[in-house]
Amino acid sequence: MAKLSEYSAKRRFEATPEPAPQVPAEGSGPLLFVVQQHAASRLHYDFRLECDGILKSWAVPKGPSLNPDDKRLAVHVEDHPYDYASFEGVIPPRQYGAGEVIVWDCGVYSPDEGGTVFNDRDEAMRRVRAGLAAGKLSIQLRGEKLKGSFALVRTKDEKTWLLIKHRDRFVSAADITMREASVLSGVAVRDLRRAPVHRLAAGQLAPRGTTSAMPTRLAPMLAESADEPFEHEDWLWEPKLDGYRVLAFIDDAGVRLRSRGGLELAPAFPRLVAELRQQAERGMILDGEIVAFDATGRPSFATLQNRAQLKSDRDIAAADRTSPTLFFAFDLLYFEGVDLRSRLYRDRRRYLVQCLLPTPLVQLVHAQEDGVALHAAAMASGFEGVMGKRKDCPYVAGKRSPAWLKVKPTRSAEFVIGGYTQGRGSRSALGALLLGYWKQGALHYVSHVGSGFDTRSLKAVQARLAPLVTRRCPFPEKPEVNAPVTWVKPELVAEVTFQRWTEDDSLRSPIFHRLRDDIDAASVRRPKDPGTKAPSSRTTPASVRSRRARPDAAGGEQSELLAQLDSTRNNVVLHVGEHRIKLTHLDRVYWPADAATRQAALTKRDLLRYFVHVADCILPHLADRPLTLIRMPDGIEGTRFFQKHWTQAKPDFADTVTVFSEHKDEDHEYLVCNNLATLLWLAQSGALEFHVWHSRSTRGADTRVTSTDFSSSLEALEASVLNFPDYVVFDIDPYIYSGKEAKGAEPELNTVAFEKGKEIAFRLRELLEEMRLEPIVKTSGKTGLHVFVPIRRTLDFDAARQVSELVSRHLLRRYPKDITMEWAVNKRTGKIFMDHNMNVRGKTLNVAWSPRGVPGAPVSMPISWEDLVRAHPLDFTLTSVVKGLIYREDRWRNALTRKADMEKILKQAKK
Repeated sequence: MAKLSEYSAKRRFEATPEPAPQVPAEGSGPLLFVVQQHAASRLHYDFRLECDGILKSWAVPKGPSLNPDDKRLAVHVEDHPYDYASFEGVIPPRQYGAGEVIVWDCGVYSPDEGGTVFNDRDEAMRRVRAGLAAGKLSIQLRGEKLKGSFALVRTKDEKTWLLIKHRDRFVSAADITMREASVLSGVAVRDLRRAPVHRLAAGQLAPRGTTSAMPTRLAPMLAESADEPFEHEDWLWEPKLDGYRVLAFIDDAGVRLRSRGGLELAPAFPRLVAELRQQAERGMILDGEIVAFDATGRPSFATLQNRAQLKSDRDIAAADRTSPTLFFAFDLLYFEGVDLRSRLYRDRRRYLVQCLLPTPLVQLVHAQEDGVALHAAAMASGFEGVMGKRKDCPYVAGKRSPAWLKVKPTRSAEFVIGGYTQGRGSRSALGALLLGYWKQGALHYVSHVGSGFDTRSLKAVQARLAPLVTRRCPFPEKPEVNAPVTWVKPELVAEVTFQRWTEDDSLRSPIFHRLRDDIDAASVRRPKDPGTKAPSSRTTPASVRSRRARPDAAGGEQSELLAQLDSTRNNVVLHVGEHRIKLTHLDRVYWPADAATRQAALTKRDLLRYFVHVADCILPHLADRPLTLIRMPDGIEGTRFFQKHWTQAKPDFADTVTVFSEHKDEDHEYLVCNNLATLLWLAQSGALEFHVWHSRSTRGADTRVTSTDFSSSLEALEASVLNFPDYVVFDIDPYIYSGKEAKGAEPELNTVAFEKGKEIAFRLRELLEEMRLEPIVKTSGKTGLHVFVPIRRTLDFDAARQVSELVSRHLLRRYPKDITMEWAVNKRTGKIFMDHNMNVRGKTLNVAWSPRGVPGAPVSMPISWEDLVRAHPLDFTLTSVVKGLIYREDRWRNALTRKADMEKILKQAKK
């Protein structure tokens, strides 16, 4: 820890989110490098190398360069703790290094003078220490942006170094710093204050773990079939390549290319072997596909198959010149001593991007979240389809898993050929193939296939079948066919496409596609039938659906409403049960596209779709509560206004409650949203935000008050159930500014403020739990948080306000530097304002699940205390909620029902 004394002396860890020094866990595997972009008083890049449990650090004002002619100044600064490597966040004003920090690049490195030693950590650190002491260190970087050999060279000044790119195939004149986004969050440093960023453990940044010998044999992980692609944040999608699935084993003994069936393919692809040899020296396993392209530039299995059958070195060399084959890598299973199969796919994908050194013939497969868009592009480019992979799945070798999905235009599967029938005319030699799969040691017949052949494929199949002819039928029972049959040994595999499985376990409309030399006939089993329609961009995978809050609006009604909203018309009449709502300007943009959060533009139609999806969640929180709306009929950039009382015409299905106004000695009518039709009607009216009273207009078992006279007089209102709240609320309102607000404006949503608000929320929770109270929390949808203590309706608003004030003042006494209860806005700056006056009759807060009229389309979201630790307001948006990434509403609603007897608590507090 003595090495980090300078780092500690410069920072106040109670004020900065930067990690305090800790003894790191013993590491093994390659050493880590990281480059952090830091928007302090001046934008610069911090270049850091792991060594001896800490990060040796240099500030590089202009950032790294891939041009050897650029000698970039690198100023040696204090050592940083290992945990700092994954730090992304905002260092608050008046703290050392105040400003935004992102992880601009990261990966593994090794000293490379005399050869790399990625797999020998101790030797690597010995060389690093020696190089730094001598004033010259040559290293190979494997990151997402920085690859190849670099040198750190010390000048005459002890702290002044130069960072220089060595000449290798990764040299480029392009400005690499133009790639601005974080390799972890995808956020540019200028957008960090508004965008959600979740801290990753430093040990997850690059391959790291207990070293072990490289496996010599593995079977690849396999996918299940699905009907349609979809878009979901828990999934990534890749184009499905029409080639040979191969595991590439690379070590000091050479390169081995193993097919799905265990065949060794390396002799057929010597140029690929030569380029794969450059990927590692002492151990690497890549999962990928060997692909060949036809004359039009599209992937062609036939071209690849012809290429693989070449035997002579001369023919292979000629084919490599005219139609080279490529290896596309899509998974990394082992790297320099570290077995990665148990790591999640999201981590393995990051390690693959880092560790792969692309060459003309060895490339990285593209991946993205939007499976629908990728599927359309893949089809247009001549690919087979797409592959979907759950980000949180390990690599399950040799098994078919629902965590991997393959989507093709039609279903396809591989079957064993057990014989063929005699045909007619020009097809007399071969009419149809008899197909089956192995089941309990026997070849189970499924169908015959006679379509899909052309002259070339027909001759090729006949030639392959001729040596396998036998008198013995390989099926337990002879299939019933209408032509003479020639039986063959079940050693060849055919891939066929088909419409579906029939009830008698046969194939409907099969079409021959190709022979599969890369698949062992003995391994062929019945493929799983995807059955129901696969998730689309507007549905959620079953494995994700289990995480949803509750059922949405009743299944049938929801589907009908969504179908109506899918109309391409801009104006429609929406049928909600027996009610009719005229919808207009459905394509009007309510939330413009927001680059900082990568949120696409959202329209009125999207708002209505959102409310259909979450109706069962939001309506219980709206029910029976007087409603104040914030309407923005032209979207968040147009005019906005509060609507507290409703004087216009309204539909019959919209409920109201009349409340006496103590200020004007008259009564006013409030809307109450008690049904889905009202919710959708209000959305049509441009209501983007829904704010509710803290009390309900209906009687209940939790109150002794029974009066529902809210309008005859002030006395009647005060004696009614509407004067008794359901909960005490603590409004945590950060007055910590981003620095970009207009003069006099409220603080905008920013990460520093929200993190400080979370800290105070957890301290409030501790205090309330000391009082034996169980608080619950939701995001405001902006920078604040709302903490609730559900109570029996035996305290009126005055008493609830008193409880909130007593607790808040007690918290203020504990943390006076962080909290304020001052009413003067200029005295709140830099602190968290605890507003106990929200506990007043008629005051409102945005209801749970309500959208907010700010960029990014955030939603006020009920959340667990466990999830709050890593939460950001923009984790919960109209888009992410509809995708299914939402908190379990049933848990939050159950928490609301656990009501405390505040009368007793208040008496204790007064004492």
